Amino acid sequence: MAFSVASSAAPQSQINITPLVDVMLVLLVIFMVTAPMLSRPLEVQLPQQALRHNPDTPTQLRLRVVGSDSYQLEGNPVSGRQLQQQLSRARMQSPAVQLRLSAAGQADYQQLVDAIAIARRAGLQQISMSAD
Repeated sequence: MAFSVASSAAPQSQINITPLVDVMLVLLVIFMVTAPMLSRPLEVQLPQQALRHNPDTPTQLRLRVVGSDSYQLEGNPVSGRQLQQQLSRARMQSPAVQLRLSAAGQADYQQLVDAIAIARRAGLQQISMSAD
């Protein structure tokens, strides 16, 4: 039994473009479907700026947590009870009071949380933290 071995196949010199055409047609269909969606206008209602004749500048208070039940409000030392009274008084005078809170290096995290709780009980809504 003799088998004849065919001569080695010569490399194909032409590129098969059928898969390329298939991919291009799929992309064409995708773009044809999505193009109308992109051209639709998106309706957005932008907020209008209200003109104020007397802009209220919010009062800013600086509170520094120094130690255990020891605070400085605008540089004046106060206790926790005095702090709540003074913050409540400031809130009654100006509803838009902003409190800027900072902590000394030796202050604990719990003391900072207590200061935020005191400010919340006094009715302050805008409390920010700052690093000194």
